[in-house]
Order: sequence, then C-alpha cells, then structure tokens
Amino acid sequence: MITTYGQDGGRSFGRTIDTGQILPAGTVWIDMLHPTEEERAAIAGMVGIDLPTHEEMKEIEVSSRLYVENGSIYLTTPVITRADTEYPGLGVVTFILTNGTTKGGYLVTVRYVEPKSIETFASRLNRQPELIAGAEAALLGLLDAVVGRVADLLELIGSRLDGIGRRVFDDPLPAKSKEAAKKPDALREVMRDIGRVGDLTNKVRDSLAGLDRLATYLATISTGRLNKEQKALLKSLNRDLRSLGEHAGYLSQQTNFLLDATLGVINIEQNAIIKIFSVVAVVFLPPTLIASIYGMNFHFMPELDKPWGYPLALGLMVLSAILPLLYFRRRGWL
Repeated sequence: MITTYGQDGGRSFGRTIDTGQILPAGTVWIDMLHPTEEERAAIAGMVGIDLPTHEEMKEIEVSSRLYVENGSIYLTTPVITRADTEYPGLGVVTFILTNGTTKGGYLVTVRYVEPKSIETFASRLNRQPELIAGAEAALLGLLDAVVGRVADLLELIGSRLDGIGRRVFDDPLPAKSKEAAKKPDALREVMRDIGRVGDLTNKVRDSLAGLDRLATYLATISTGRLNKEQKALLKSLNRDLRSLGEHAGYLSQQTNFLLDATLGVINIEQNAIIKIFSVVAVVFLPPTLIASIYGMNFHFMPELDKPWGYPLALGLMVLSAILPLLYFRRRGWL
C-alpha cells in the first residue's frame, strides 16, 4: 500500500494511490507499507531511487543499514511493534531522503511492520502541517515520534516492574492461610511476567541502539540539508536517545534484580515446605522406634505378658512424639 502525505494550499493531506497514478502535487512523504514488487518498481521510477528489498532491510551490518547512494540517504533502524500486546515484535523501517530535482526531494519510508509511532505522526499532521513542510522536517518529525514512543514504552516497563516488585516483596497473607499456600504458584506467574518485561526491555534497547546510530550518522552526512532549527532538533534527539539508553539499562538491571529476588523467594518457600516434612519425619521417628522394638519376635519380652504393656507402649509413643515438638517450639523452629 502506498500512502502519500504533503501540503496543498497550506493544509496537509494523506492520500492512498495505486501504481498507475502519479504523485499528488505537494507530496513530501511517501509511505510504503508491505509494498509489492509492482509498487516498489513504480515508486522507484517516480522518484529515481533504488528501494531496498525486505531481505536487504533485515541485514544487521551498519554499512547495509546506513549509507548514501546517488545523493540519497538511506537509513534503516529497528522499531518496536505490538508493544501493547503479550507478544511484542521488533521490525525494521527504512527512511530514504531522496536527492530529487525539487527542493529537498522526498521522504520515502519502506516498512513491513505497523509501529504505532508512524500512525501517531501521520495523525498529527492534520493539526501540525508544518511537520510536513519538507522531507527533512518530515524525517525529523518521524524520528521524534519514534523516540517519543520508546520513551512511553520505558515508562510502561517501569510501571510494570513496580507492580511486579510489590507482588514479590509484599506478603500481607497470614503464614498459615490457604492463599499463602498458593504463593509458589503465584511466584511462577510472576516469573513469566518478568520474562515478558525483560523481552520487551531488550527489544527497546535494540531499537534505541539502532536509532542512536541512525541519528549520529544523519548528523554526520546531512551537512547542507538541515537548517539551524533542524540541526538543533537532531542534537536534542541525540541527547534524548542517550538518556533513554541509560534508563533502559537501569530497567534491565532492575529486571534482573527482580528475577533473582523471585528465585530467592521461591527457594525460601520451598525450604519452608521441606522444613515441615523434616519436622514431621523427626516427630514420627521415636514412635516408630518404639513400635519397632515391641514388634520384634523375641520370646523373652517382659512387657508383652503385663496387662499394662499395651498402654505403656502407646504412652511412650505419644510422649516421644510430643517432646520433639515442644523442643522445636522452644527453639523457635516452629
């Protein structure tokens, strides 16, 4: 699908076109979502550039993602998709600043994913048509929207980690309640949540690393194409990316801390269960010993012929079970 954005009479527009149509007058940004070979060929012929294939976009070498070809600047970076779902994804988007005959040329985006940041920027154009005043302005506006989305995701991750921390460390349940007995199962669910948050954090860090390389490269090779305000905005984006990268690193450390803490709490809960079994085994050991003694088949056992032998054996077994319990309670083990 090909969608064109631009200005017409001081107002912004967004129009979907087919391969047989020409670009509307005033087009600045050409957005290609899941382009077919026919659509790629049509746009390549209209703007005079070579469009990267999906396989080329997925290459991880910096030289394959950030380069200049025939005066056009190619910038490919990973972006977060489906971040609000249970299974977030990481896709790549290519931004191309063409070196057209008109002033500033076009901004062409090629993508096979649907990040929320691009939709947010497209909807913002109706209220702020100055964002689409030129290809460079559109590129910086898109990058600002992507960075803003990453910042929102870091806030979301931080709030999720706070919630997980409360679930791990807060224990208002009585030690002998039925709910407390189910805590190990609840902690296993906490570990799953930590895994999901950790996966999202790693994807955000990958996206920030790609955006940081992109912004640094753009600042290096865009001399003469950006005005003073755009250069200041690009520097601001660079600073934001560095600070967000540091914050993402802190959240990653917090995730690892919560994972270790959860494993520690699970071990404590398991040790408590094992402790109960150990106490039960110790309590029943002396009665078992007494019962074993009087279960031996020796002929000369005086107590077997006494009328008080059976009550004596039962009393000894009960007493031998009570004494260890009293000892454990006095020592604070129970």
